[in-house]
Amino acid sequence: MSASFYGTLAAADAYFADRANISWLDGGDDDRQAALVRGSQAVDSLYEPRFTGRRAGGYDQSLSWPRSEAMTVDGETIADDALPLAVIYAAYEAAALELSEPGSLTPVIVAARTLKREKVGPLETEYAVADTSDDMIAAARPVLTMLDGLLYPLLRPAIPGILVV
Repeated sequence: MSASFYGTLAAADAYFADRANISWLDGGDDDRQAALVRGSQAVDSLYEPRFTGRRAGGYDQSLSWPRSEAMTVDGETIADDALPLAVIYAAYEAAALELSEPGSLTPVIVAARTLKREKVGPLETEYAVADTSDDMIAAARPVLTMLDGLLYPLLRPAIPGILVV
């Protein structure tokens, strides 16, 4: 495993070959490796706050895994030196998205440049605009159902809100 991404380039190639994802192999080795770095960073930035435990190597550890005191959603203990296969696969899936559209998993949002209305000739389109910067960030984040499904067993259980009547 690299210090800058989860898994290996060879294993990612095999993962996508098994899934008949030929577009992965269209990129050169350097492009695929860079996508693995960006995909791993995206997994960490989007999911680390929801992972259980803490970085086994402390704050300076470059990736979120391995983690100490991590558990599955079912209460199974994850060894302090383990790197769950789900994390590797999630990084591969994120890398494929990054290879096809670099930067898509980490959009840059500039509130002052957000367009509310656009008119081209007789056609006019008005876009929904978020009320707060937090809402804008949440709206710009991609919904990654494949990653959500892969990583679900490693995430903190969602605690339902309390409804007060």
